[in-house]
This record gives sequence, structure tokens and C-alpha cells, in this order.
Amino acid sequence: MRLKFFIITGILFSILFNPALVRAENLRIFAADALPKPIEEIGHLFEKSHPGITIYYSFLGSGILKGDIQQGAPCDIFLCANRKFQRQLKKTGFINNYKIFAYDYLALATPFNNPGNVNYANMIQKLMDKNISLTTSTPHADPAGDYTWKMFKLINKKYPGAFKKIVSHANHLLDAALIIPVLVNNDTDIGILYTSQILEVERQGTKLNMIPIPAKYNTKAKFTASILKTSKHKKIAKQFINFLFSPKGKQILKFWGFTPVK
Repeated sequence: MRLKFFIITGILFSILFNPALVRAENLRIFAADALPKPIEEIGHLFEKSHPGITIYYSFLGSGILKGDIQQGAPCDIFLCANRKFQRQLKKTGFINNYKIFAYDYLALATPFNNPGNVNYANMIQKLMDKNISLTTSTPHADPAGDYTWKMFKLINKKYPGAFKKIVSHANHLLDAALIIPVLVNNDTDIGILYTSQILEVERQGTKLNMIPIPAKYNTKAKFTASILKTSKHKKIAKQFINFLFSPKGKQILKFWGFTPVK
């Protein structure tokens, strides 16, 4: 009887703690195009500590991802680059709530050889110069574009007429990540994107010039997390969000140029 007890106990133990026998689950994360490096790193650690969980990612502009969610694309977690799209999803019944998990700021970037001779002292004049090629992401579709337009409006308060001059010669791409190859290929004089994106490019060995934007014109980008009501994996999705807010998650976010929430 004693031997039978130990055999049964051993079988139960092997079932409960053998990763190969844990029920597999797929977690689908839609995330802003500024987030691939930290979220994939956080996701890798999460998978290691949660045997049987496989994470699939879609990294695109937040506006595109919001539209995909509204069209019924399967998604468990939405990591967005602003609160506006999360509010719209909450209003239309796709999510219950959302949390800010990190902040970022805009920066100007130029090709390494800086053909437009742009610097901190002359950046506003260069932004208004129609002979300078300027590339931003599209406002209303991409949060970085919205933050950029807000910056131009703040500049306009100091320099009346600046907004019209700047936007009249700005080129728009669907999301901020697409600006990077344009800068690398010397196809624009100025690109405006997130500080974290420029840092990521530099860590990959590609050289760009980053010019900080004065705080009085800059915008604090708010990155938010939500769980979709339609998710079939809400328990594990909540665990991922908790890990995102953990000391290790914050450490990874900080390494990649974000400011985690306290």
C-alpha cells in the first residue's frame, strides 16, 4: 500500500511539474512599433518562467493595431503608444481598462553626415526651412505623429507662423519605425521619432545623430497596456502585465531607453 502511494504520488508530481506535459497556450501581443526590443526580451523571460506558453507578437503603428483589433483580429494584450486609442477601445467595449507602464520622449535625428547641418541651436529654423527635408510619422494614425504635431504647435506659440511653415514641407510615413531606414539611407535631412528608437539603432551599430528637443516643446509619450475582453487567456495575460511592471521588467524597459512608471 505504501509503495502504491509513492508510485501514484510520483506520477502526479511528474504530470504537474513536467513542462512537456503542461497544457500549451498561445499569448498574442499587439505592440507599438517602438517596443520590439524590450517586449521581446521581457517575453522571452516570461516564456522561460511559464512552460507551455508561446508568445506571438505584432509590432506596428498603434493606430493600425487598434484598427486590427476593431476588425476582430485575435489579440490578448495591446501595448499602445498613447492613451487615445485605448480610450477609444474602452468606449467601444473592447477593453475594460488600461495602465501606463512607461514613458518616452521625441528627439530629432539626422543622418550621420548631417547634410542639413542641423544642431540644437538652429533646429527650429531648420524645421521651418523648406529646403530641408523633414520626415515624420502620420498624425492621427500614429501616436508619434500626434506627439510631433503637438510639438510643432508648441513651437508655433513661440514663433507665430512656424506650424504652417513646418508642416508645409513635412513628409509623412505610416509609423515612426519607417523613418529609420530613410535616415540611414540619407533620404531625409531630419527625422522625428522616439528617443528609444534612436538608441536601439545605435546599439545595433548604425550611426545617426540624435538632437534632443527642448523640454518646453517636447511631449511625454505615454505607453499603455490593456487586456482584450475577447482574450481566452486572461489569467496568463494578467501575469504578463504584472511581469511588465516588475523590477526586472522595468530594468529592461530602462535599458532600452524608456522611463518605467514608479
